[in-house]
Amino acid sequence: MSKEETKNKLIEEFGVHFESEYDLPPLAARIFANLVITEEEGLTFEDCINKRGASKSSISTSLNLLLQMDFVKYFTKSGDRKRYFKVAEKNTFFIKKLNRSLKKLERESEMLRKITAYNEQYRPEKHEENKTKITVYGSCIANMTKDLKTTIAELKRQQQQD
Repeated sequence: MSKEETKNKLIEEFGVHFESEYDLPPLAARIFANLVITEEEGLTFEDCINKRGASKSSISTSLNLLLQMDFVKYFTKSGDRKRYFKVAEKNTFFIKKLNRSLKKLERESEMLRKITAYNEQYRPEKHEENKTKITVYGSCIANMTKDLKTTIAELKRQQQQD
């Protein structure tokens, strides 16, 4: 398989992943994947049109969505009126992704706490029946939360050093 074929396959795989992971529309996911994979300093609007083969309005809508979500940013080059799009700062992107995961875990932990308290008070037999499973699951959530917080702190430290 040629480099270009491998690259296109990887862009498609990443696109599918970004669609499901971030609830992105297919075109926005593919543009983002292109920006992750590109060896260029950034892609212009025209580059995105050429690489994706979509209409100007579709590309524009997708790029605006990615900008609003802080997945990408743009820059200009001196003497060039074009905007160049690239993935937002890597550490910032990863920190935001991990923070989203952390918030999900914190909501899950809170719901687990409420369900446990309800069952303990109003359905003691159900509480006893599920006590071991809930303890193991709660421990898993706590460990994942701790790991995410540690990783986020480390990424922030690295970001400050850069």
